Amino acid sequence: MIRMIKVSILIVTYNQKDLLVECLESCLSQTYDNFEIVVADDGSTDGSHEMLIKYSNLYPGKFKFSLSKVNCGISKNSNAGLSLCSGNYVAIMGGDDLMHPDKIKKQVEFMEANPSCDVCYHDMDVFESSTNRSLYLYSDKNKSCSGDVRTVIRRGAINCASATMYRANKIPLSGFREDLPVGSDWMLTVDVLSKGGRLVYIPEVLGRYRRHSSNVSGQDSPIRVQGTKDLIRTCSLCLEEYPQYSKEAVLRLSMVLRESRHVNNKTFYLPRMLASFMSGGDLKSLVGILAFQLSRGRWTL
Repeated sequence: MIRMIKVSILIVTYNQKDLLVECLESCLSQTYDNFEIVVADDGSTDGSHEMLIKYSNLYPGKFKFSLSKVNCGISKNSNAGLSLCSGNYVAIMGGDDLMHPDKIKKQVEFMEANPSCDVCYHDMDVFESSTNRSLYLYSDKNKSCSGDVRTVIRRGAINCASATMYRANKIPLSGFREDLPVGSDWMLTVDVLSKGGRLVYIPEVLGRYRRHSSNVSGQDSPIRVQGTKDLIRTCSLCLEEYPQYSKEAVLRLSMVLRESRHVNNKTFYLPRMLASFMSGGDLKSLVGILAFQLSRGRWTL
């Protein structure tokens, strides 16, 4: 019976008190009622901890908290919360995003009806925080992805964590890779699917992704630079740990490097692209180097 299936909603947050209230209310408004809310707070100083305690008192037994006293980073904070999850499924949420009322119900029904699916995600309504105005659908700017681990390595990160649900017994004990400080969700999906399952996209809007000043990163922002480093590191981990998918990992690495050509005032791209080619990258890597040099009016490295 579907209602016997327990879901852990894992919310990762840092200094988002006011937005977190909206997130929690959207979780508590689910039409599916067999769930726990696990909040991993990464050392907030805005009163989030006190607010969470009040929610816990209002809804006894519904909440679990990992309340860090210091800021330890996204991946380590996520693992602190993941260790508290006891559900059959784990739904990931950013502390500033929102769920539609039927989100958990529809994802559980889908996963139960498709036992080969170990990870699923859905479409999202991207909206402006200050006006609540819908800007576009996630699917308008991102091609959907369904497939096995080979497909996920070749395709890369979904970049829509708040839409994702994992089958809990397929998540490795190590959880998120903590050597990927801000971008470990892609590698987690690879690790989960390495056991043979599939990622499946549900073509329905079941949540809202909030755009605001804190999550719109410029090309040279530290989090953007670190995120790009994490993508490159993920490709390296795939090559090291899953050599049977080396073709897909090299292809994705070449694409990540080309997409990084504007990061950090263009100083990030060239040495990494050259290193990729010298270590076995494809011809497109070399073409990328030449095109980059031409665009700058330079021929020398």
